[in-house]
Amino acid sequence: MKKRDEKKPVIRMFLLGLVALSLLLTIVPRAKTVYDLNKQKANLEQQKDELTQQNAQLIETMKNVNSPENIEKIAREQLGLVKKGETVIIPMLPDESSPAAQ
Repeated sequence: MKKRDEKKPVIRMFLLGLVALSLLLTIVPRAKTVYDLNKQKANLEQQKDELTQQNAQLIETMKNVNSPENIEKIAREQLGLVKKGETVIIPMLPDESSPAAQ
């Protein structure tokens, strides 16, 4: 009878160890997944903040692009247009082969 009493604590410890091991094998991968998802969430929130700022800047740029002043500036600088009564002055670059350029 003493041998049965001595085996019971060993069997209980063995079963407890198996239960603990099975819990570890199921909890650890889940905990790693939660950690990875939290890290990914933080990265995505940071990207969202950056994109929100970029969007605000683009909206401000769009407001400026459609302004009459900007349209006139583009017409003058890029298209070479002038208002009625204005004289166009075209700057001349010196010719590299001429002696005055040297």
